[in-house]
Amino acid sequence: MVKIFIDDPVSIVKLPFIHVTIDKIAHKLKKHKALATFNPISTIKSSLKFVNDLVNPKDMKGVYSIPCSCGILYIGEAGRSTHLHIYEHAPDIRHKRSHSSTIFEHVEKTMHHVCIEDSQVIARIDHFHHRKLREAIEIEKHVRNLNGDYGWKLSRSWVLALSS
Repeated sequence: MVKIFIDDPVSIVKLPFIHVTIDKIAHKLKKHKALATFNPISTIKSSLKFVNDLVNPKDMKGVYSIPCSCGILYIGEAGRSTHLHIYEHAPDIRHKRSHSSTIFEHVEKTMHHVCIEDSQVIARIDHFHHRKLREAIEIEKHVRNLNGDYGWKLSRSWVLALSS
């Protein structure tokens, strides 16, 4: 058998801490067997602003595009900083590394200017498979691209879905 003492509260009421009125409110609630607990209206935590560090999208993993002066895009993906990966294409062009660079092959054939400074991050994606899939989708979306026949290929159903 549970005994309820007169001093035991029947309910607990949480109220904001208001300096002038807390004693009066607590006294009135005690008459009705309710315990008043008071929480501060503002805390140090609530007064601090939570500002995320602004991160340049080029400093993250993702899918990127590099335009050529003729309007064709090179679409790539990077499992590390896209900024670093994009600028690694410049030495390929400068040192004429055609075996490792589709971009250099295009520049050598056409004498166009590849605008590395105008490159853009299309999507920031950490997960490897998601990044490869997004790269394949972007290559399919941009019919005029510099990408070779390597990499992931989309199934015909995906291609049809993207074209509609």
